[in-house]
Amino acid sequence: MARLSVNGVEVEVANGATLLDAAQRAGAEVPTLCYLRETGAITSCMVCIVKDQVSGQMLPACSAKAADGMLIDTDGEEVRAARREVLQMLLSEHVGDCEGPCSRICPAGLNIPRMLRYIAADNPDAAAWVAKRDLVFPATLGRLCTAPCEKGCRRAAYDAPIAIRRLHREAGERVLRDGLEKSGTVTHFLPDSLPPGQRTQTQQIGNCPPFSPATGKTVAVVGGGIAGLSAAWICLLKGHVCRVYEKQALACASLRSLPQEQLSQEVLDAEIGSVRDLGAKFVSGCQIGRDISLDSLRAEFDAVIVACDLVSSRDSGVFTAQEDAMPVRAVAHGKAAAQQADAFLHGLPCDGIPRRFNSRIGRLRPEEMAPYAVERLDRTANAQAETNAPDAEAGRCLHCDCVKPASCRLKRYAREYGLSSRVERHMKRPPVEPIQRFDDVLFEPGKCIKCGICVEITQAAGSDLGLTFVGRGLAAGVRVPFGEPLARGLGEVALQCVRSCPTGALAFRNEEETG
Repeated sequence: MARLSVNGVEVEVANGATLLDAAQRAGAEVPTLCYLRETGAITSCMVCIVKDQVSGQMLPACSAKAADGMLIDTDGEEVRAARREVLQMLLSEHVGDCEGPCSRICPAGLNIPRMLRYIAADNPDAAAWVAKRDLVFPATLGRLCTAPCEKGCRRAAYDAPIAIRRLHREAGERVLRDGLEKSGTVTHFLPDSLPPGQRTQTQQIGNCPPFSPATGKTVAVVGGGIAGLSAAWICLLKGHVCRVYEKQALACASLRSLPQEQLSQEVLDAEIGSVRDLGAKFVSGCQIGRDISLDSLRAEFDAVIVACDLVSSRDSGVFTAQEDAMPVRAVAHGKAAAQQADAFLHGLPCDGIPRRFNSRIGRLRPEEMAPYAVERLDRTANAQAETNAPDAEAGRCLHCDCVKPASCRLKRYAREYGLSSRVERHMKRPPVEPIQRFDDVLFEPGKCIKCGICVEITQAAGSDLGLTFVGRGLAAGVRVPFGEPLARGLGEVALQCVRSCPTGALAFRNEEETG
């Protein structure tokens, strides 16, 4: 047996055990990208680096052997700095989007590709819920929004942008017309490698939306405009009791002066009513500062969100949701304030919600237009050709986003180690390569980090040709030998390769994760 210390914890492991084994015995998490127990150490990514304080050496935990007397540091600043440098190098070669450009541009954060996939898959209940969950006022915004998402839609470079505003308006109108009584189930692929707390196979859509359990906490929202009601909606979804105070007789007074042909008052009232139906209590004709003081609200409620021109208190439990002339931005401000209030109510830091890491390709070069469209345009053509396609417009989506946002460990570690989405490249970005397909498996070479796991799996399985590394230097990549189709490379172990891939390079075309 070897006796050593990991982060000050004394452990004992069998002779021949690795530092990764020792760290796991000590309860320390060491990041890995190229390690799989079935394939053993490949040592291609080096993100598992740790430091032996006795020798002063940096060692790859997946392959370095544990030895008597070692003092291993797995999380010191020197180790974290080394991992950040490794991750930066991997991301400098990464050519792929975590989120679609349309979703990044949407101020309110509508998951547009997912909504479009639900529409194209003839699951309108699921599409309606995504639109309602993210936009709160999808039908109203479908009439008032300037549609910045459509300006960023990559499909426009090939013919015309997707009519996103129309589609989320129709999804919102479906909620108003039919409600969400019809319960649909959307199945998501989540690999077994995820922690049990993140492993789920279904998300209920319809009369069983993913509400949080009741917390017993109370929130007062001052201001019944778009921002205030969006904040109330999110607080209610989070399980908090919510009361909205509005000085006017009716909520969203500023929008009621718009012409009927621009915004139907019936639609506006119905979407306001959906917030009430979720459980919000409205107090109309009550002006805070005149009828009730802000201090008294703060004393009565666990948190207060000010969504009007009232000068808010500096109390730690008071948050601001700024109204905006652009309604979709008002929704974004309301959602952000609600998220901060929710963090506060759970005793978590609430000084700004950290932005999610989001890798991005950026603008496509002229010579990349054709390679990027391979498989993507084929998919949209096939979707439109299907006679039962419920909406050919949704089927035109190029699916620029990644369908493995939960299990992609490169994204997870980039976020955990504080890397910026704007990767500082020390060389020209690698070119976009065409997506390859084998049945329902997609291989996106730009997202491959050349870890070698799929190479080892296919070779161990004796696949027809298997996968291998082709090329040299920066041009090297995982390929099927002799330029043969992906089918001959993956063979019978395609599922295992997809499940084991640490990024979104290998994914299933028709399955996506909740991230």
